[in-house]
Amino acid sequence: MMTKFALLDGFTVAGAHMLLESGEVKDYGPGEVLFREGDAAMFVLLVLGGKLQVFVERRGRDLVIREVGPGTIIGELAVLCGSSRSASVRAAEKSVVLQWGAQAFRVMLLRHQLLSERVLKHALDTMVERERALVAALIDAQDNHKKAP
Repeated sequence: MMTKFALLDGFTVAGAHMLLESGEVKDYGPGEVLFREGDAAMFVLLVLGGKLQVFVERRGRDLVIREVGPGTIIGELAVLCGSSRSASVRAAEKSVVLQWGAQAFRVMLLRHQLLSERVLKHALDTMVERERALVAALIDAQDNHKKAP
């Protein structure tokens, strides 16, 4: 199943087994929080099944930033940068993830060029997506401010 994920396109079944053996498969029920904003980045997740919500808590409300499904890697930016989590993640429905510890993840990236290229591309795409969303929000805020009496 994992070899059908775009992130792992070109991986053999043996390559997918190597990824599985480097991590731990975990199940989560709807509403379970996998990690919280501000937590230390101790692991990276690959969604195997179900749906996760990436969210932040602001002014007493949960704001869902995005939902992700099978084949999505999550938490890699904080691990790669050595920073704390920038958002929280919870299961939107029954979900299964492959969890790699931070050190195991870094070792995999060093040993497997294809995986490294894909993960870094995903991380950079995520950063560009966030920047575009921030710019759009700033433009909207400025436009709304100009319209106010």
